[in-house]
Amino acid sequence: MDLKDNQSPQGETARILVEFLEVAITSIVFLKGVYPSGAFERRRYMNLVVQRARHPQLRDYIHSAVFGLLPFIQKGMVERAAVIFFNTDSIPVERFVFKLAVNLSYGSKVEEADLEFSLRSFLIKLSVSEISY
Repeated sequence: MDLKDNQSPQGETARILVEFLEVAITSIVFLKGVYPSGAFERRRYMNLVVQRARHPQLRDYIHSAVFGLLPFIQKGMVERAAVIFFNTDSIPVERFVFKLAVNLSYGSKVEEADLEFSLRSFLIKLSVSEISY
């Protein structure tokens, strides 16, 4: 039995958002050229080709940071998640902010297909954007 089989619709929406954030943040790190392109490999997510970190520590770092938000997203306590890039002097030079405005109350039901369509659209736009140095 899959973990998502036991989740409420709100829990499933939160899980999809967290998975998306992990993929989007990894994509941003790849597109920014923070690590050599060889540090990433192509994978499929939501029927799109995306980048995944090859190095287990980088992959685990992004995963644990994002999945640590899951209980807070499930409770509707997260309004924004940010990825901030610093220069060598530890001064922030660029920031990417994800505004999470999904109503997770029991009275509202987000259709999984609609949510995935919106998230997939964002990933397509991200992949063709010019955010590298």
